[in-house]
Amino acid sequence: MISILLLLIGLFLIVLEFYLPGAIMGILGAIAICISIVMFAVSSQSTWESLLFLIGAAALVVGVCKFMLWKIPRSQSGFSIYSDQDQSGYQASTYDSSLLGKRAIAFTDLKPGGLIILEGKRLQAISQSGYLIKGTDVLIIGGEGESLMVKVFNHTPLNPMTHKEV
Repeated sequence: MISILLLLIGLFLIVLEFYLPGAIMGILGAIAICISIVMFAVSSQSTWESLLFLIGAAALVVGVCKFMLWKIPRSQSGFSIYSDQDQSGYQASTYDSSLLGKRAIAFTDLKPGGLIILEGKRLQAISQSGYLIKGTDVLIIGGEGESLMVKVFNHTPLNPMTHKEV
């Protein structure tokens, strides 16, 4: 009887894992289920009973997991761990597309990543041309995430502070 109680406690802990991520409840649930299987096998007189208990426990774990994966997305608003708002296509940060086509100056060496200076602001950039030395005149041609993609505009290095040729 204790082995069945431990099995039920383990299944409950696995259900909690779906609401409290971090693997602690899932691990405790798995341990409880394993102990229940061992306790049942030790107290059982038949190998077949032990095997059936093992198969039943495994089926219950799979069933509980499938049920929770089905139920959680269908829960009522406020009772679900899922956000009510559509999150498709969400991107944490993006580059400023209004900067496309503008000229800037490499504030640091671009190896290929570094900083450029545009209108007094330092911005992250990645050189499409590979390594560029500090002061190189660059053209903003695109972006990826938060970084701007740049290419050489003029091969004459410019001073990033004065915007004049070195």
